[in-house]
Formats: sequence, C-alpha cells, structure tokens
Amino acid sequence: MSYYRIDILEKSDGKTIQLRFASKKGGDVGSSCNTESDYLGEATMKIRPVVPLMFFGWGVTMYMVVATQRETSSELVRQTLQWQNRERVYHVHYPNHQRPDTPKALVFVLHGGGGADAQQMAHRTGMNRIADREDFITVYPAGVDGQWNDGRGKTFRRAQGNTDVDDVGFIATVIATLVRKRHADPNRIYAMGLSNGGMMTYRLGIELGDQLAAIAAVIANLPENISGQRPVRPLPVLIMNGTDDPMMPWNGGPVRVLGGEYGTVLSTERTVQYWVNVAGLPRTPTTQTLENKSPADGCTVEVDKYQKAGSRVEVILYRIKGGGHNLPGGNTPNRPRLLGKRCMDINAVEVIWAFFKKHSRPTNRTGAATKVITTATTDW
Repeated sequence: MSYYRIDILEKSDGKTIQLRFASKKGGDVGSSCNTESDYLGEATMKIRPVVPLMFFGWGVTMYMVVATQRETSSELVRQTLQWQNRERVYHVHYPNHQRPDTPKALVFVLHGGGGADAQQMAHRTGMNRIADREDFITVYPAGVDGQWNDGRGKTFRRAQGNTDVDDVGFIATVIATLVRKRHADPNRIYAMGLSNGGMMTYRLGIELGDQLAAIAAVIANLPENISGQRPVRPLPVLIMNGTDDPMMPWNGGPVRVLGGEYGTVLSTERTVQYWVNVAGLPRTPTTQTLENKSPADGCTVEVDKYQKAGSRVEVILYRIKGGGHNLPGGNTPNRPRLLGKRCMDINAVEVIWAFFKKHSRPTNRTGAATKVITTATTDW
C-alpha cells in the first residue's frame, strides 16, 4: 500500500483531465495521463480517498491510498528479454493453456499509444478466445513507456522521444526465441496493432516482412517519415480505418490527440496504395458494402479488395464510414465525444484472423524467420 498525491493539472470542456501522479514525499512516479487512456492504456489500480477533496479554481489536489495491482492472468505467460540494455516484456497466450508440442501459428497484438497491458488487450480484442478455438499462439509485446517507435519521431512521452528504441529488433528477437523453442511456425507469423500499434505494424511489415506472413493495422495510417522506404517483400495487408476518426486523420496530416500534434501520416488512400504498388496489384479494387447489422451505431462498412489472379498477395481496406478511433466490435470503452463512433457491424478481430489464416509465408524463404534484425531503420 503506497500513498500518492494526484494533481489534476488541467480541465477543459468537461472532457480533458490531465493527472500527475507523485509520491507524498515528492517526485513523479508516473507519466501524465488523461481520459484518452481509457482507450489507449491505463494502470490497473484500486483507489479510495482518505481526505476530503479541496477545489482550487481549475486545479484539484487530493491524497489517496492507491494499491497498485499488476496481476498476471493464468492465461498469459510473462516473458522478458534484454534488448538494447533494456528489459523488454511480452506476454504469451498458448491455446488452451498448453505449451505446443509442434509449431503453431503466432499472432502479435500491439497495443495503442497509452500502453494497455496484455490483460487489457486480451479483453478488448477477444483474441485469446479465438486463439483457443483456432489453435494459435498470441503474443502481447509491451512498448517502452507504453509507446512504439513507429517512425513518426513524436510520441506521447513528454520527457524524451523514442527514436533510439529498436522495436523492430525487439519483435524480431521474440520471433527468433519462439521459433527456436519450436513453439512458433516460422511460415505463419502475423502482426496486428491498433493506433500507435497499427503504425508500428506497418513498420514491421516494411522492415521485418521477410519474417511475417501478413499484417493488419487498425485505426492507423502509414507514418510519412517511413513512406519512402521499400518493404523487404510484398505482403498481404488488411487496413481498417474510420472515416471520422478524430485522432488518425482519414485524409492524412498530423495525428492529433487532445490538441497536441504527434507526427504526420499519409491518408488512408495513400496508405493503401503504398502496399498495392509494392505488390504490383491493380489500382482499382472491387468494392462491397456489408450489411448494416447495427444501425444504432451510426456507421456502415465498405470493403475494398485489391487482388490479382495468380498472386497470393492481397490488400484489403475496411472503410468504416462514420467510424471513429475504435476497434470495431471490440470491448473498447465507448467514448464518442473523445474517440468518435464505435462500429459494431463487424468483429474486427474475427475478420483479421480470417484474413491471416488464408496466408502463409512463401516457403522459398525458409530460414528467414530466425534472422534477427539489429538495426531499427533501413534506407532505400
């Protein structure tokens, strides 16, 4: 049990609350957070006030007893490794809690920019349930300070940037570890991510594509800074974005969160065309409008498919018309004023797994899955 002071530093429009967590003896013990963290990541804690609240203008200072709990579910196995002189953490879910006796497909699930932990990501995506049913391994890696170095050059980390963090090498090392243990099938390794994690997924596809069978990015466009790089190989790519996302601009430009700007991204159209051009696919897709199963959510779904006869590579866009910064059909908090509308017409994670399981890495690249990338950037 520890005593903390929580300062509410700013409150505007009744929507934004910025907190600083500090020990009673002084000194910050946690980074700033805000109501956006309800979606992008949050600490697990129990709080009960020990003194009456005192209000002073826009600021509030209160002392609370905070019992922080870092529970690890029996469904998740915590693993660590040393990379760049840092301890890096990832959690593994083995299907039906059984270590595999033969290599299985593996899906990386990358959190958004607030660093939601493995338990939160498992709950919000429902991926463990699908893994148990479909017999694959799920890995929930953790970014440094809850952030991924996705190539934008700007993050929510106020004190310092993260351009020195080699997240590509970290993920490659996790792959190498699980392949070496004969847990993961090197030809069926996939990556998906949300927001900051989705942009990191693009970076993995560009720099680590020879070790991946397919990728899927949700509420994420390609960072402009890495859009000039050429992927190591064409990949099957699924993209799922909301047209009315208040944070990830559908038409490209600055990523905006609560008034701040955090790097620049391409438009969704240009992000799609980036992967289409790499794969040499026709630039005109076939388009399908899906059934509006949840009219009350204010969203509809269109699917653009870029495919070519004889090619195993495809690029698919799920256009969430009216959708905001949410995982469609997921267990994410519904914060329409902050995040926009949450589409419930599809279950995004079921869609992504159905896409993944159609694809495997070309067998003529055998051996690449155990290769460890030691640099974070490749210039072409």
